[in-house]
Amino acid sequence: MSYGGGRNTHGCSLEAYLEEPGLTEGQRRRLRLFQTVEDAVGDRVEQLCTCSELEVTDAAILVVSPAARRLLFRSAAAAGAEPPAASVILGHRARLHAFLHAALPPTDEAPFDPYADLLAPSPPQCVRVLILDEDSLTVLNYGAFVVVSLDRGEMPAA
Repeated sequence: MSYGGGRNTHGCSLEAYLEEPGLTEGQRRRLRLFQTVEDAVGDRVEQLCTCSELEVTDAAILVVSPAARRLLFRSAAAAGAEPPAASVILGHRARLHAFLHAALPPTDEAPFDPYADLLAPSPPQCVRVLILDEDSLTVLNYGAFVVVSLDRGEMPAA
């Protein structure tokens, strides 16, 4: 199996969504945070899906703001200094779901599982992205990743 990460070059970007009137300022802030790591995330998804058996639709990304690191990592809380950039965790959606439930469990009063989107695969050619800051969590489907399967037996001899 070969994987190619295609980026949309036809003007569809997060920048356009930032102007949507229905977004809260918190959602805009979290989308801007994702923009700071967007290129690296695309490269890491490509690498992960190329080097493993993980399907793009089963990949999930957690982007953690510097201020929110203390919510997930004890060492960040003990160190006291915030790193200058967002942290990115990438892996299988089920493992990320388990990690979030262990590190930041939903409250008993929560009306639903805030990480439930990770229980189902993303839409075709997309990965699930969760963006966490000190105030809230934003979940989105991201990308237009193209997966190409090659059967060497069907290829013409060179």
